[in-house]
Amino acid sequence: MQRALVTLTSPESKRLIAKAVVALDEVQYALKNGFVYIATGTTAAYITEEILGEKIEKEKWTVGIISKGRTCVTPKETWPKHLVLYKGKPFEGEPIEALKEMGPDDVFIKGANAIDPNWNVAVFAAAPDGGTIGKTYGWTIAKGVLTITPISLEKFVPTPVEYSAKITGTRVFDWGTGLYSALVPIPHAIPITEIEAYDILANVDAVPIAAGGAGGAEGSVTLVLEGEDEDMERAKEITKQIKGEPYLKPYTEDCAKCPFAKTCGLGSGTF
Repeated sequence: MQRALVTLTSPESKRLIAKAVVALDEVQYALKNGFVYIATGTTAAYITEEILGEKIEKEKWTVGIISKGRTCVTPKETWPKHLVLYKGKPFEGEPIEALKEMGPDDVFIKGANAIDPNWNVAVFAAAPDGGTIGKTYGWTIAKGVLTITPISLEKFVPTPVEYSAKITGTRVFDWGTGLYSALVPIPHAIPITEIEAYDILANVDAVPIAAGGAGGAEGSVTLVLEGEDEDMERAKEITKQIKGEPYLKPYTEDCAKCPFAKTCGLGSGTF
């Protein structure tokens, strides 16, 4: 048996989680035989890179974002489309057409903004129609589509997400430091954190023991890894591969032309 102490920065965690999601048997099966629907988001961008084998501008592969110390959105002219693959190739139809056809053997991947002590996850929704989760939730839950949520432990919150959902919304706030949003639970999602990632990729136990840092380690998580010698050597190699993953560049919309200005503390001038 071996034991190791590992600190991962936020981007390193996202790369680790991305590799684990792609390695899942269910995802590999869907890539070969059915649909893999990847909703846009920064963590999902890492998964997209792992599947496609090419680099993308990850900071632009999202609409909603928490950046520059505020909840915000990216510039509208670069809002990306969801990536839908059918048997490993880009789906030629619209994403909604894929959702209509998907079933239990297919995979829907959606990042999130919170994971609570019960391992329930939730995502921000700021658009009037509920954004991505509002447009896709009915299709995935009604047909039993396997929903995977890649989410780092940096997003762990002590508040149960079912309570958070009751006190958030785009029109319930009087002022704030950014875009007003609702936190929407995804009850049928299977979260993949650093804990699950090390288990999937190396068959080792990962125990989170600390979080945060400074000087480039903000948002980091510190883990104790434990496992058999051979598995721990694999974990070491995986950790070496992801160390040094660069941070994403800040990328947000100009408040003067943001379509969400009226439901934002900064855009509306209430803060």
